[in-house]
Amino acid sequence: MRETENTDPIVTLRAELLRDLPGDIKRVRNAYRRAAQQAALLREAKDFNAHQAACKAALGHLEGLIKLLRWASEGQGGGEDSADSPKETPVSDLITTARQALAETK
Repeated sequence: MRETENTDPIVTLRAELLRDLPGDIKRVRNAYRRAAQQAALLREAKDFNAHQAACKAALGHLEGLIKLLRWASEGQGGGEDSADSPKETPVSDLITTARQALAETK
């Protein structure tokens, strides 16, 4: 019976996500930083707008990874999305700040 408990696919998935996502999030965050810094080099409005859209997509990707990490961290919970919770995390603050900065560049 213990073997069945250890092979629960949801438990396995959560463990894999908890192992892999912190590194994935760090790589995406660093790639976003590099991409966002390139905006200063763009002179053409069309290029800047395309670059800004790419940065927004990267933020969406980062947000999705963070939601997955939150879900994986819930332990035995039902897997509800904790993004609706009123408390802000430092990562949520980072996403909010980045979105505000992107909005101000329009």
